[in-house]
Amino acid sequence: MRQVHRAALAVALVGALAGCGLTGPDRAGTVTPPPDASPAWTSSAGTPPPDEVVSVERELHEARVRFDLHPVEVDGDLAVLRYEYTAEPAGPDPLGSGTVPLSLGGLGESVTDGRGVRLVDTGAGVVHPVAEAADGTPAAEIEQERADDDTLHGSAVALFAAPAADLVDVLLPGYGAVSVPVVAAGGDFAEAVDQVGGAGEARTEELRAFTQGYDAGTATAAQDDDVTVTLASDVLFASDSHALSRRARGVVERAAAAIVEQADAGEVHVVGHTDVVDTDAYNQALSERRARSVAERLRSGLGDGFTVTEEGRGEAEPVAEGTGDEARAANRRVEIHFEGHLVVDTTARSEAPGTDAPTARDAAVTVATDRGAYRVEVESVQRRSGALVGTLVTERTEGSAIDPAWFLPAHLTMLGDRKFGALAEVAGPHNLSLLGARERVLPFDYVAEERTGGFVLRRLLGDEEVQTLDRGQRATVTVYWPDSGQDTVTVDAPDRFRITDVPVTEAGER
Repeated sequence: MRQVHRAALAVALVGALAGCGLTGPDRAGTVTPPPDASPAWTSSAGTPPPDEVVSVERELHEARVRFDLHPVEVDGDLAVLRYEYTAEPAGPDPLGSGTVPLSLGGLGESVTDGRGVRLVDTGAGVVHPVAEAADGTPAAEIEQERADDDTLHGSAVALFAAPAADLVDVLLPGYGAVSVPVVAAGGDFAEAVDQVGGAGEARTEELRAFTQGYDAGTATAAQDDDVTVTLASDVLFASDSHALSRRARGVVERAAAAIVEQADAGEVHVVGHTDVVDTDAYNQALSERRARSVAERLRSGLGDGFTVTEEGRGEAEPVAEGTGDEARAANRRVEIHFEGHLVVDTTARSEAPGTDAPTARDAAVTVATDRGAYRVEVESVQRRSGALVGTLVTERTEGSAIDPAWFLPAHLTMLGDRKFGALAEVAGPHNLSLLGARERVLPFDYVAEERTGGFVLRRLLGDEEVQTLDRGQRATVTVYWPDSGQDTVTVDAPDRFRITDVPVTEAGER
């Protein structure tokens, strides 16, 4: 039976599987050369040569899925990605009623559309989401058929904005990131564009790096050369006050030291923000006074090489939607803007918080919830240009009840005000961190949608949803972090697990 799917896609692939071991480094991400073809370049073999098919095999739920990805073809401002896949049972039972997402496009405007395939160029600091077709739907198509031997075969085509690099990552949600070459388009490029519905808007979004201080009072975001240090007003000031406490002066002094390390002199601009309590005029004046207090303290710590300016913007630029306590606390803040680059402190004595969560040294941990247990392992952390790509594998070992948000129980306490939306904050690995000496390094994000009222919805670079698993089922979780410069890292899921001393390998190494 042959089926064709356009745009929003969730392909049924799986059935029940008798329990077997966790997919570990000896199985996950490995391939065999495709039959009746020249040897494929595997995802673990380094930089693929041009025009070679790049192959990867992974298990998700009860299916083993093999992908053969062709080079990304570029013609002008557009690019086409093509790949084939084969899914077969991972155990003795046939593919059945479950689903494994193979989404090339989106599932509407919710954060769920984060499952779409993306092209990632960490060297340029950008991501290319699936383009829109001429009718506004995602410009992607999957054709699939089920064979008599209960295997599923499919082919996919998707349209993107053209990457500038010679090599890009293809982020396959649920299956990891695979590096493929970028080549000039062949003669059937126009036919491929027509196949997905023609070319509409093709976006390229800049990646934003983000760190959160262990004191919870500071966060740093960097996008291109623009760096923003955010200081929580509740840490700096008493209610309705603009006077810095002794603790607050220390926070600002540490911010000044970080700016000296991260910026090459120049202008530093301080902006005060408030919540919506009280009148517009009162909030505007309060934001100006608070910005002035921080700016004055910064001047004494930065020295003559910097020019410090300040302004207040009142309640006009919220970072959190709503008027609840958490939203208002997030919107009360002072931002420090400057040109520079993000630097993660790895040389100072570590101030990393302790944890009662299961901890292991470069090994698997067992995570228990009130509904079951899970085994989690860091398969690899690979260095790309400017980024670390983390791949984790997990298996549910006990229980079968629905267990949403099992991966990060602190889903209602998002680290940093990063504006992902409610669904992502419940189900995603957005708090999954690398630990520096003084701050958590959080996954890259980028702009998904600019909404009215100044609110900007963002998306995580990686898997945006950790799915509910049944007993014996496995899943892969991939995220991209800014490169912390470390040779070994600690991967921390707050209140869930911590895995220390994970080696960082170069792309292509195992």
